[in-house]
Amino acid sequence: MGDQYRSTKHSAAALDVPIMPNRPLAHVADPDPIGRIALRANKASGFIENEAFDPELLVYDDRYQNSLAFSERFNAHLSEVAELLRARFPKGARVVEVGCGKGDFFRLLSKGDYFSCRGFDAAYEGNDPRIERRFLSAEDRMVCDFVVLRHTLEHIRAPHDFLAFLRDIFGDVPIYIEVPDVDWTLKNQAFIDITYEHVNYFTRLALLGLFEPASVPEGGSLFDDQYQFVIGRLGALAPSFVESYRSDAWEGLEFDSLFPDVGSTIGKIEATLKDRRSAYVWGAATKGCMFLAHCARLGQVLDSVAFAVDSNPAKVGGFLPFSHVEICGPERFMAEASADGLLIVANPAYEGEIRRNLAGSRLASMEIVAL
Repeated sequence: MGDQYRSTKHSAAALDVPIMPNRPLAHVADPDPIGRIALRANKASGFIENEAFDPELLVYDDRYQNSLAFSERFNAHLSEVAELLRARFPKGARVVEVGCGKGDFFRLLSKGDYFSCRGFDAAYEGNDPRIERRFLSAEDRMVCDFVVLRHTLEHIRAPHDFLAFLRDIFGDVPIYIEVPDVDWTLKNQAFIDITYEHVNYFTRLALLGLFEPASVPEGGSLFDDQYQFVIGRLGALAPSFVESYRSDAWEGLEFDSLFPDVGSTIGKIEATLKDRRSAYVWGAATKGCMFLAHCARLGQVLDSVAFAVDSNPAKVGGFLPFSHVEICGPERFMAEASADGLLIVANPAYEGEIRRNLAGSRLASMEIVAL
């Protein structure tokens, strides 16, 4: 592992953070549980995890709103992935999406009946009979031609055990896995991507290392390199990953050493706000929530934030955990935001889309800072 993994020999100092950024509070006074992040890295595999993670703290119910499909930019990403899978698997193939969320990708994948699709997720809210509102169990056995696992594996401790669980259910079939790319996170100092919900952080080496090299798993980058994918076979899971995970080849990682510029980044934004009326944060998902959580931790910026903006109507009217900033829709932002305010865009991938939305409006000249 390279110098970017500066570490301590013992457990890293824990960081207190909101447990579920995508589960807005209905009221400011609602219970607001806090979790701890204590990262450690496996020197053999390049895999990183939060050793303080407790899955019992996570609640995936109707209040959990992780859909990003209200963005043109994100929908373009989903379409790209759907086309990638159509190019690799034949028409009529039977696919199961495990952890299909609100069904956004499922709808694209099943469009035109190219694939025969089935989905599972306890947080699903729709009425598609092909999606079961539950998690898979050890009693499940089903036949399919490939499995899709998008942005699910980072939420499950001991990912090799979960993949072995899927192998027991589906057998030796191909699986498409998509997760955030922690190499990109570290290179771009995206400290807001470190969140309690994600117990796992995969380097590219670690993601490919889930499968035997001889099986030739296919991998690549997506969504401006923020995400990565691998296509491997469940029958070719690598024992070496399990061995390294169960070994003592771990080192604690200090958050402040991994992301030394958190204070200066937030400090620069604080200085920019000196002569402005208000700040607004576009994006009330993980990145926006974690940015405001760090602002609260450092005692900067937060007092100037009027509200957070999100295109997902299910989040509007709620409050972000930890910072308790109100979540509003784009319509209120366009009507109430001050043109001399500062717009903080939580994810740089959406900056172009947001600028296009503001073009021609009274907010067209508003200064924008992308994190």
